[in-house]
Amino acid sequence: MTHSAVQYTRSFLSRAGTLLLGLALVVSLSACGDDGGSGMNAPTVEQSISDQSATADQGAVEVADLNSVFSGENLSFQVSSSDSEVASASVDAGTLTVTPQDGGTATISAVATNDAGEASTSFGITVNLPEAPGSP
Repeated sequence: MTHSAVQYTRSFLSRAGTLLLGLALVVSLSACGDDGGSGMNAPTVEQSISDQSATADQGAVEVADLNSVFSGENLSFQVSSSDSEVASASVDAGTLTVTPQDGGTATISAVATNDAGEASTSFGITVNLPEAPGSP
């Protein structure tokens, strides 16, 4: 081989080695999991919420402290009802409150999120109509 061909081959192999090293680093970092660059773990469900029953006229019921239901850092919570005519759901400072509306069943869902991901749990609620006055 000529002198310039040897130099070209060495230069090529050096660049290829650098590229492969960079690719190996990227693959290695991706295997560590995606935390969105935040350095924190995604929320997890630590305990379930039991199914509930209520009477339509009883008013709001505090059901759970979502800070105990989920674990993780910098959590924000969202709650929803599958049927807001049966029961509505709200969250304030991590406390999940359900307000019975009318007779029936609904599923209440709670979602915890942070920069690394989300976790969710749900439970059922049965709302009974109050007994009519004078009922035995």
